[in-house]
Amino acid sequence: MYKKIGSLMVVMLFLLLSAVAIKADTTPAQLVQGAKAAINEVDVNEAKKMLDSDEKVIFLDIRDPAEYEREHIPGAIHMSRGLVDLHGNEILLDKNAKIVVY
Repeated sequence: MYKKIGSLMVVMLFLLLSAVAIKADTTPAQLVQGAKAAINEVDVNEAKKMLDSDEKVIFLDIRDPAEYEREHIPGAIHMSRGLVDLHGNEILLDKNAKIVVY
């Protein structure tokens, strides 16, 4: 199952953008650049270690609903990409947990 997922990303983009005061002179490209600097990519082996550890990790599955229904990481939260910005803070309540998005 983990090979199908491919590389995983620890994404804090929506948390980062909501926590940063956006200045009027900040361009979208600058926002994206800053967000990318805060993202750490992890491979499947690292994600598996995180899953098996006592580390606070939230696995967020942003694939299509059919893909999620077919197969997903046990305990993963499903949320379509378009809803993460709107409702991510309602579901991802533990601000100290790492978030692995796939």
